[in-house]
Amino acid sequence: MSETQVTRAPSTAPGAPAGSPWSRLGAWLAQERVFRLIPFVLVEAIFVLVIIIPFLLTIYISFLKWRANRPFEQAYLSGFENYQAVLTDPGFWSALGRTFYFAGAAVTLELVLGFVLAMLVARTVRGKAVYITILLVPMMIVPVVVGYNFTMLYIDSGPINQLLAPFTEAMGLDPRIRWLSDPVAAQWAVILSDVWQWTSLTFLIFLSGFSALPKQLINAARVMGASAWQIFWRVELPLLKPAIVIAVVIRSMEALKIFDPVVLLTAGGPGTSSQSIAFYLWEQVWVFNKFSFGAAASIILLIIFAALIFFGIWLLVRSSAAVARERAA
Repeated sequence: MSETQVTRAPSTAPGAPAGSPWSRLGAWLAQERVFRLIPFVLVEAIFVLVIIIPFLLTIYISFLKWRANRPFEQAYLSGFENYQAVLTDPGFWSALGRTFYFAGAAVTLELVLGFVLAMLVARTVRGKAVYITILLVPMMIVPVVVGYNFTMLYIDSGPINQLLAPFTEAMGLDPRIRWLSDPVAAQWAVILSDVWQWTSLTFLIFLSGFSALPKQLINAARVMGASAWQIFWRVELPLLKPAIVIAVVIRSMEALKIFDPVVLLTAGGPGTSSQSIAFYLWEQVWVFNKFSFGAAASIILLIIFAALIFFGIWLLVRSSAAVARERAA
């Protein structure tokens, strides 16, 4: 026998007698062409169980006439009646428009504040780790805690009104802003709490972008006599476009699902002035027991948000390709 021997995979499963079904199964799984497919099959099985089956069940329920306070056996097919009810419901469109308003205002403020903070910290020489740690703290706090803390800050005699009192009195305004009972103030109460917590995420994204900027290009522009403003506008900002698009896409996706601040601060009030689309669906399903209506509304929202997400991904790919061409040039 030669010194070098080829070790082959055992043809039987460990502990299984030769010729048994388990041994044949073990031998079949040990084949390379089969073994390579096992991770793929597991991933696909999880995908089907976690995503496909609930999605198909939601579509099925959206075509039924069913309330949760009635047995499921009494449900019957109603065609597109639920979709028609959703599309003709003014409350649905009001909540959706309000959600886009919340997301637009919150994401804009978060992008501006996060970008400015990241730019300042990136240029800081001493204490950078301390600043980063402090600025990331809000993102680590549980949303429920943030909601209750802001509830205490927003009360009529709370610290926010005390700080604003000298300015509001000087302008002849009521020194006590009704943050949680005035329709407009309640909307901004929700927006500002979201901005406080999630500016940390945009800050982290932009800080990563600033850290990845090629120092050679910046130094070359500085040697050629470019001012700090020209370096920022002509060199840094174009290279930061992918980070900006990533921040916009990620925060927009999350802001459109805003729910916790609405529940904890205003409960959708006063009236429906601060209802987001997530709160509206929760109320329709869990308060009014309109499961089929909620399922149809969820499918419609999925189509709308999926179109927005694909558009954001297209912008991200386009901006990344543009930056790659600029670097190559």
